[in-house]
Amino acid sequence: MKTIIRYSSYLFILLLMSCLTILLSNCQKGDFFPNVDDDSDRPEWAGGNTESNEHIKGNDESGTTRGGDYGDLYVLLRDDNGVPEMTEVDVDQDGIIEDDEHFVQPIDALTGSVIELDQYGEVPESANPIEVDFGRLNIVRSPQSVLDQAFEEAMKVIEAGDDFTLDFCGRLSIWNYDEFGELVVTKTIDSPRENMAMYQYLMKYMYENTVENNYANRMAFLAGYQIDPLLLAAGCFSAGSDKTGTVDIDEVVYINGFLDCYGLNPILNEYDYDFNHDNNYYWNFTEPLEGEAQFQYNRGVYQDRYIQFLVWDNAYYPVNEDGVSEGPVFSIYDIFEGMEDFKGIGAQPQFTYRWSDFDHTKVQGFAIAVDDAVQVLDFVHGDSNVLFLPNYQP
Repeated sequence: MKTIIRYSSYLFILLLMSCLTILLSNCQKGDFFPNVDDDSDRPEWAGGNTESNEHIKGNDESGTTRGGDYGDLYVLLRDDNGVPEMTEVDVDQDGIIEDDEHFVQPIDALTGSVIELDQYGEVPESANPIEVDFGRLNIVRSPQSVLDQAFEEAMKVIEAGDDFTLDFCGRLSIWNYDEFGELVVTKTIDSPRENMAMYQYLMKYMYENTVENNYANRMAFLAGYQIDPLLLAAGCFSAGSDKTGTVDIDEVVYINGFLDCYGLNPILNEYDYDFNHDNNYYWNFTEPLEGEAQFQYNRGVYQDRYIQFLVWDNAYYPVNEDGVSEGPVFSIYDIFEGMEDFKGIGAQPQFTYRWSDFDHTKVQGFAIAVDDAVQVLDFVHGDSNVLFLPNYQP
């Protein structure tokens, strides 16, 4: 009898230890009874992994310390370089007035005017701030190691190229010689992640050799192919964003903040801090390099980019066995600016004019360059009856 009791005690202790082991193995930090989706696609740095996401710092370094709850989400009043224009508020904290607190200024969606902040420097509940939707561009919040890997993958293809051009929306196309000694397009960098990794590199260094890149800019050789670094950056941005929709100034500025892209001649915004209480810097579109002219965009870049229509005026022009079609060919500029009477499928595509003060310079010019590229990418990719002709000569 004593033997049975002894064995029963051993069995009970063994079962108790097993249950504790199973329970503790399923435990997550701060959650004794976890409810984790086995199919979760969270990255390794999220949920349960003690390694932090090294790419995100504080509030993504994209807003200000004060008003930071909305500083990285809302459309703000900005200057010509996208730098937030700050306002002073005598903050009332528990009846104590603190002078000269500075805040960013969100824009009201209904009135288009600056929202008057409350006594705490916050957006009133009655206001209608405009949220910035990043869509697919949230990939830039991946750990820096992910973007570094994507950049290396792109550079493997680029460094093996023999010639380089920009495609219909400004993405980088790589040409190589075929067996007949003819140059042909072998690859266009179309991966969103690779494009945003290239965007980060270009917006940090352009084609300049700096201490940070060990005086060996890996994309500087593209200058020899007459490829402007900022136009290429705009094309990269378009490839990383959603194909539908539009891109505006706030989206550009916030993405630069997420990627730590302040350029080679950054602007310090006084009273503007991140959540580490470090000063915020912004890309200088007025003077990208010291002594250099402001960024200026010209839609004329699309005048020598040609597309062919396989369906035009209710007629079909198939591609023959030699890969040739008799379909009409137009420049992207003529189609998008309404210079041609459109007879393709669907509505005529067009560049957008969403700014009351339409300026092709500085940060607005850059945002327009990106937005134009997005519209072109959406149109050409969205219609299988439209072909891009990379080496067409009218």
